[in-house]
Amino acid sequence: MGLALSLERTKQFYRDHEPLCTALFFIAGFLFDTIAVGRIDRLHNVIHQASYLSLCAFFTSLELQELHGRFSPPERLKTAWRYHVGATHFMLGTLLNIYTLFFFKSASLGTSFLFLLILAGLLAVNELKPFKDAGATLRMALFSLCLISYFTYLVPMMLGFIGGLAFIGSIAAACACVFLLVFLLRNRLPAPVIERHVVVPFGLIALGFSALYALKAIPPVPLSLSTIGIYHEVRREGDRFALTMTRPAWKFWQRGDQTFLARPGDAIHCFVSVFSPTRFQERLQLRWQFDDPAEGWQEAGAMPLAVVGGRDGGFRAESVKSRYQPGRWRVRVETSDQRELGRIDFTVVEDLSPQQPSSRTIWR
Repeated sequence: MGLALSLERTKQFYRDHEPLCTALFFIAGFLFDTIAVGRIDRLHNVIHQASYLSLCAFFTSLELQELHGRFSPPERLKTAWRYHVGATHFMLGTLLNIYTLFFFKSASLGTSFLFLLILAGLLAVNELKPFKDAGATLRMALFSLCLISYFTYLVPMMLGFIGGLAFIGSIAAACACVFLLVFLLRNRLPAPVIERHVVVPFGLIALGFSALYALKAIPPVPLSLSTIGIYHEVRREGDRFALTMTRPAWKFWQRGDQTFLARPGDAIHCFVSVFSPTRFQERLQLRWQFDDPAEGWQEAGAMPLAVVGGRDGGFRAESVKSRYQPGRWRVRVETSDQRELGRIDFTVVEDLSPQQPSSRTIWR
């Protein structure tokens, strides 16, 4: 009796606060995989995402059919069907969380923040009353975003390289999935309905992704920059790297010697660790740049880095700069198609103190 009463109260709360509950489902899905998601190339992760995408497409297509009088849930499933919107948002939240994490690892914080802002905006619009009738269409747009994000990393991972050809393959794979969905719905919904609620949302998302790729704003997944730092010395001992820095312990937010105290004979060492999937190869560039007070950022040398994937901690390497001058510097890590994987900014300060600064070493 107590369990039945609690269940009824839960149902009533959901009916009274459905927009809030839908948003909470979305957030719950977003938080769920923050700790659960693992390596981008794990087979169970790929299958998990594919199953969620399939269920989202299934639920949203049934919702479209219900809105246009072409589907009615069986009597015994009517209660369960009421929660399909919340379940869809939970799965979309989980997927968007995964892809946001992947994009975050492969780009700057600014790119990831913008991506999150767009997603939050779509969810907010979906819950506004004037757009309530368009809810299924907006969920289809979110689904399209997830579908293209899925193939944006999966196709390059399967091919073993990134670039224009891999991106075209990603868009083509997503188009094939939507074409299959349209084919399955052709006898269930009028053509104008399919076009308005399925084809147009997907087409707009695909065009947006293509434009962002042309602007080099799409992060180069499945690559990710695991570590980057500036050090006074880097030496390899066996399978580990010893990274020596003079940074005070209280400057914990800096990655190595981002305030580089330069003494005669010092060289600047940039240490990087880049993760890529198994059997994946990419040729990166570690590009040194100096902020000239008169002419702005100037090229100051580049080092090619051939990355071989598979190692959990990432492929490790260093680049050394022995000729430099005081001022602002940065090192950019760029892919073969000139997308930025990450960067580090630092300042070189001439150290005129008579006492040698104390140093400490960390291991990677």
